[in-house]
Amino acid sequence: MYRKIMTLLVLNTIVTVSAQTINIRGKVTIKDGKPLAGAVVSLLGRRLSDTTDVSGQYSIQDNSTKAQWGVNLPVSQKVTMYNGVLKFKLITTSYIKIGFFDLKGKQLLNVIKQNVSAGEYRFDVKEHHLAGTAMIVSVLIGNISSTFRFIPVGNLSAGNNTAMVGRENMLQKGKLFKLNAVVDSLKVTAQNYVSYVTTLPSYTEEINVTLDSIALPKFSFFVTSQKALQELAKNVNGFGGDLRFGKTGTGAGLRGADSICECIAEKSMPGSKVKVWRAFLSISKDENGNPVHAVDRIGNGPWYDRMGRLLAPTLSDLIKARPANGDPTIKNDLPNEDGVPNHYPNGTTAVDNHHMITGSNTQGKLYSATATCDDWTSTTASGKPRCGFSWPRDSRNTYSWISGYDANGCEAGYETVNNGGGVRGTKIIGSGGGYGGFYCFALNP
Repeated sequence: MYRKIMTLLVLNTIVTVSAQTINIRGKVTIKDGKPLAGAVVSLLGRRLSDTTDVSGQYSIQDNSTKAQWGVNLPVSQKVTMYNGVLKFKLITTSYIKIGFFDLKGKQLLNVIKQNVSAGEYRFDVKEHHLAGTAMIVSVLIGNISSTFRFIPVGNLSAGNNTAMVGRENMLQKGKLFKLNAVVDSLKVTAQNYVSYVTTLPSYTEEINVTLDSIALPKFSFFVTSQKALQELAKNVNGFGGDLRFGKTGTGAGLRGADSICECIAEKSMPGSKVKVWRAFLSISKDENGNPVHAVDRIGNGPWYDRMGRLLAPTLSDLIKARPANGDPTIKNDLPNEDGVPNHYPNGTTAVDNHHMITGSNTQGKLYSATATCDDWTSTTASGKPRCGFSWPRDSRNTYSWISGYDANGCEAGYETVNNGGGVRGTKIIGSGGGYGGFYCFALNP
């Protein structure tokens, strides 16, 4: 009955408007499953939006006719697509806006016409190099909108085709298939993340979205510099053994240290906080009463310093006395957040600052329950925090970057002049050549 079908058009070519209940809800997360607060979720056709809360949840609701497009569009004004030509009739002089989008929501072309005279309006997609492109087409006439999918089949310029309009089921080469109508589009945006757009088959949907971080240079490891810790702690002595940084509850010291890493990384490279930073620290008890090992928190690599130099390609390469199979220029003097060797923080003068707190043994596991300053929540805890060496103290280069020294205590303070093992009688975390610094790793390169 029909000649070869060249163009298919989904339902919704005739706009009918009535009061509709809008109930779009869902959750926005990032790649590791962490909820994303502050993301803006917009219902584009209805110009409604919501912002995600601390749990990543959003809800867009409206059950009034105010959000609708107004009166029904007359049958004589139905929108059709035939042989790549969009056609509709205007009853009166009207404002016209036509948007063409790919199936992921990226805009391909936007056409705006003011005061178009009554009569038939035609728009040929072939003239704009869109022939053969699967698209979402949005037509706004005055304040009335129609949105549909346009699926081309074959060569639009052949001319021997039939467009079947307004049917949900369409026949192609003897096969029956169904395309879903598109009623609107949902867009999710957040600072430092790639925007996400999806089409909606109805106004009562649960849409959960995972956002990708924007493309950033490789940067996933650093030693926290003394200057950065002093600035965040607002104390020349730094944080000492209390790294809670405003966090509360069990495991607050570890979560606070993660936030410190994130803040320092973001200041060094704006946007990099989305990489999910983890402090290389072990604790004796998490929220469930179980030990947490630093090595289990940082992913599987590879890791790069602020200058894009490879620290180690894999976890097995990393857990050596000095990181293996990376850039040899950084393995024996691990760099800080600015890519500067930590032994020479101002670029020229050597400083005795090699001790980095980890609470870990040489394999990155918890060293002991007394080696973590009460799980990094106290400056008065008994015991001695376990430290590694960001740079070795002799030419043998055998000192482990993870574990090899017990600082005198957990008090905030620093000793960056060689005193031969620390000043006697002090219980500061920086004794013997340190300042309470630690290592930060990102889960994303």
